Amino acid sequence: MQTRYVSLALALALFARAGAAAESTAGMLTVHADPSLTLSQVIDAAVDREPRSGIAAAVGQEAGAMRDRAGSILSGAPALSVLHHNDAPASANGVREWETGIELPLWRPGQRRASREVASRTQAVADSSRSALRYEVAGAVRQALWELAVADERVALAHRAWQTARALEADVRKRVRTGDLAQADLLLARDEALTKQDEYLSAAAELRQSESRYRTLTGLTVRPAQFAETRSRRSVIEPTHPLLTDARARVSRTRAELMHTERARGGSPQLIVGTRHEKTAVGADYETSLAIGFRIPFGTRTYNAPAVAAANTALAEADSRHQAQRRALELALSKAREQVQTLHAELALVREQHRLAQENLRMARIAFNVGEMDLTALLRVQARAFNAERNLSLRRVQLQHAVANYNQAVGVTP
Repeated sequence: MQTRYVSLALALALFARAGAAAESTAGMLTVHADPSLTLSQVIDAAVDREPRSGIAAAVGQEAGAMRDRAGSILSGAPALSVLHHNDAPASANGVREWETGIELPLWRPGQRRASREVASRTQAVADSSRSALRYEVAGAVRQALWELAVADERVALAHRAWQTARALEADVRKRVRTGDLAQADLLLARDEALTKQDEYLSAAAELRQSESRYRTLTGLTVRPAQFAETRSRRSVIEPTHPLLTDARARVSRTRAELMHTERARGGSPQLIVGTRHEKTAVGADYETSLAIGFRIPFGTRTYNAPAVAAANTALAEADSRHQAQRRALELALSKAREQVQTLHAELALVREQHRLAQENLRMARIAFNVGEMDLTALLRVQARAFNAERNLSLRRVQLQHAVANYNQAVGVTP
């Protein structure tokens, strides 16, 4: 028995040090609430840090280059050709001939309009991808903020439970000194305080991890003081949803690319303008003439068929992704709606459980103080009261998180 008391004394000394560190944990937190900061500003900061944020600008530059090409008179880059004839290696009659020309690619009927359509649809993809990216980042920010809120609430609850356990320990110590309670009761009360202290330290560590994830996502060391949302009145996935808008834009661009491929037909006709300088014998003068011609590809359907088939495949894939995206969003909305309804019902139950638990705790403390209840029974009632308080507080936060998830599902971006 003496060895047991010595071991307990050593444990108490170690946990006393941990207790001093735990009380200062709140001052070590690195993400503080800022009343002037809004959810929209946090999302903007996260978008700026998103590695994919430069893709939309690149697609916009691509669309601009396509517009410039579609606005050109020619369908492609012109080419210079030079051809020389000389009979020196053969008959050596002095025949000399130089041909120079410029090959000018021309637009096929409908090809230029198709090119402009591809440029326009590519610009639409650039615009929609910006909105889609911000929507996706908004979901990540919402998740990070509410994880942080849950972790913060767990720390507050654990701290209150720990302080209550310490207060009970102090009360038991006084009653042990006066002889009202046994030394074993003090050991039990101290063990309860140490357990609650350990739970507090674990909750504080989880909070710091949540803060680290938030800082990595946003680059900020502050968070909005208020970021709870009102549930959107939308009840279905509307066509204006950012992800659907982006998916449709990509389908339209792929369809325009298919039409452009069909209009190109594997090659462009070319206008050839050039000159010919020639002499027919030794000592004769050079004669100059103007040459104008056309180069028209034919039989291109067979050679263009693989490109058309590939464009058709790309269109089918884009349309499939669009349909799959719609189904995924509908499932997410159904899940979010069910979550909100379930948490509303649970909140009413845990609120009543909390009321009953607090009343039982009040009566148990009175009974303990007058000696009608032992410490073990009081701790059981107190544990149920703590659980009820934790359930109530966390359900409130979880319900607000569920509302944010619902708004995310229907496409509401702050």
